[in-house]
Amino acid sequence: MLNKKLLKDLKDLIVLRKKTKKKIGLCHGVFDILHFGHLKHIEEAKKNVDVLVLSITDDSWVNKGPIQPYNNALKRAFFLSSINFVDYVFINKDITAIPVIKSLRPNLYFKGQDYLDKDITNNFKKETAIVKKFQGSIKITNSKLMSSTKILNNNLYDWESSQKKYLTNLSSKFKFNKIIEYFDKIEDYEINIIGEVILDKYIFTDFVGVTSKDPAMSLLENSDEVIPGGTMAIAKMLSKFVKKVNLYTYGSPDLLKSNLYNYKNINIFNLEKNYKIQIKSRYINSNRYEKILQVTNFKKNILSNNNIIKNLNNYKKNIKNNLIICDYGIDLFSTEIVKILERMKIRKFLNVQTNSLNLGFNFYTKYQNFDYLCLDDREWSLGSNQQDFQKEYLLDLSKRNKKRFFAYTRGKKGSSLFFNNKEFFSPTFISRTVDTTGCGDAYYAITSLLILSKANPHLIPFIGNVYAGMHSQYFGNKEISNKTNLLKFIKSVLNF
Repeated sequence: MLNKKLLKDLKDLIVLRKKTKKKIGLCHGVFDILHFGHLKHIEEAKKNVDVLVLSITDDSWVNKGPIQPYNNALKRAFFLSSINFVDYVFINKDITAIPVIKSLRPNLYFKGQDYLDKDITNNFKKETAIVKKFQGSIKITNSKLMSSTKILNNNLYDWESSQKKYLTNLSSKFKFNKIIEYFDKIEDYEINIIGEVILDKYIFTDFVGVTSKDPAMSLLENSDEVIPGGTMAIAKMLSKFVKKVNLYTYGSPDLLKSNLYNYKNINIFNLEKNYKIQIKSRYINSNRYEKILQVTNFKKNILSNNNIIKNLNNYKKNIKNNLIICDYGIDLFSTEIVKILERMKIRKFLNVQTNSLNLGFNFYTKYQNFDYLCLDDREWSLGSNQQDFQKEYLLDLSKRNKKRFFAYTRGKKGSSLFFNNKEFFSPTFISRTVDTTGCGDAYYAITSLLILSKANPHLIPFIGNVYAGMHSQYFGNKEISNKTNLLKFIKSVLNF
């Protein structure tokens, strides 16, 4: 289908540059839903050069929205190669255009009017430096701005009426630059986090059948992978948005260090080196990625927590503000530890989790002193002793505790933030998930930061849902979304 206009390798760009002595121009972008603005941009670029190359971003790097790219890279390349103004098309496998620029060394690098605004990725600045290094120039075309994402949101994406109404209303009330300001405000913060680390082991298997002598499933193991979770995963999430994270936990020093070697802004304070770390092994159907069985290596450590108490008392003078508490109900948060935390006169953000191993024994009610409490439907139900939990309970809590924030997460049903006797609700925006492990942690982490930045309460559950939804696109906590990717996604879904 594709003609000779398609360049398949960076070497092809080098050959093109060496073969031609004519002026070369480069346009780079996604070019997903091709519109009149794109066409005028390409036409103007061609008028300024002899040879025009279009570099398009590969699918793996187009993470701006729930279903982007709408057209895969080959479809986009085929469409663009059929335009007369275009001499060559190249599918760029890198996150930026820098490898393309280095190979092609264009005389002119073209960008649209939108690059006159703030570049949240900072890629354009890097690309500009490389262009100029090879004596090239940057040219912003005069073509009128249009948006593929806006066309997609309004015409092609199958939003539910409630989602579209919510996003349209939110986009009319809040400028995207204001959201950027909230994140810029916290980038120099130091955050403290305490809690148990969990290791999630994924064992990928094929279902063979039923064993011959017992009514048991027979599985054939393909591969396995261990991914850090629990408090370590939340520390990684926080580290993508703030300057420094202090992690207070326990476990083998070598194991903790090895799982954080790429995170230079996370400092580990080990409360008990002899405590084992809980491992949850999940057997996965390789074909459909369904969870078949979960096995945990132990329920809780049975060693004395005297060292933990001693070490926390020694460390607490360093915890001067902003403490994220991640209580997974394993063994760290004894009555004595909770008392130490309660006496600390700093802002505290709290998540107390319920799971199959601690069901009925790990309630948020063991804490009295906190600024933010984030729980899911079952955790609120158990903690409030309501079999059928009603949100009026949270309205009453927020009325009686006017300076506190309460989050109520309900998975695909959305989430609510309660503050000052008001509910701020947000639906979800990502329907297709790979794995929901860690999504609650992602929501808790990002909403805690937004409360610290004094973000508008209307935005907090919305951004929390977006970040949790992005997290659901990977197994466990294998990939941690950063500030740039989150802002790109937010900008996309608010483009109406």
